[in-house]
Amino acid sequence: MSLGEDIKEAIEDVGVGFTVLRDAGNISGEYLDFEISKQVTKPFIREYFLSSTLSYETDVITGDVIRFDPTDDNYLVMNKTPELFENSVIGYDCILYKANVSGELLRPSGETWDATWDTETYHKTPEWETIKAECYALQTEALYGHDLDTDEELAMIGVENHELYIPHSVGVQVLDRYQPASGEYYRVETIKTRRYSGVDVCELGEDRR
Repeated sequence: MSLGEDIKEAIEDVGVGFTVLRDAGNISGEYLDFEISKQVTKPFIREYFLSSTLSYETDVITGDVIRFDPTDDNYLVMNKTPELFENSVIGYDCILYKANVSGELLRPSGETWDATWDTETYHKTPEWETIKAECYALQTEALYGHDLDTDEELAMIGVENHELYIPHSVGVQVLDRYQPASGEYYRVETIKTRRYSGVDVCELGEDRR
């Protein structure tokens, strides 16, 4: 039996079952082992980031959203680094970001003219196309000039801008609208596509359209 198979069996014995959430069909039956961050002075990291180990034959790819079967918590797979031994992959080390929103991603699809009933005043109302109705992501208030995985003090949180960590496969575009909750609207101002493989980082602003 190979070392990769031994590690896979160990993960199944002590790890947690999860499901990969994909539009083409969910994938279940896999397990992972994870560690909670020990940085107890930084509750943001402790709450939202996990280091995990997956088996050598996992179907998970970077940018996937996975759901822990026992808790229904959802996580973004931010990276997938192979662990090598004697020129063979025996497992994968991954960083998971907790998906704290499952909102709706909308895109402008034109405008219509409306008129009030008591006046002849006309104005344009935007129309919206649903790109993804249940769009899992991590939304956070922007940190002062640093990425979320920095070792700087994370208690310093911005108050004007929000960041959205979203799978690249969703195809988010500038000027899209993200609605994390009913009546709460954000406009995608900028998109960073090369910071992480498989995950886009969007800067959000309040959407008054």
